[in-house]
Amino acid sequence: MAYRLTGVQAMFPVLLSRHPQNGLAADDYDTSAAQNENNMNQNFSILYQKLVEMEEQLAQL
Repeated sequence: MAYRLTGVQAMFPVLLSRHPQNGLAADDYDTSAAQNENNMNQNFSILYQKLVEMEEQLAQL
């Protein structure tokens, strides 16, 4: 039974709350949240590309 290429659905971007926690300056929190969003979305993009590559390789078998 051959593998059938089904495609990979796009992942949705991660958005974190912009409300500072107790004792944390709003600007510091915004910077931290933005960095976390960027890192997680970058990781999701890498995972998505790898899944697409794997699916293409399976389809060629």
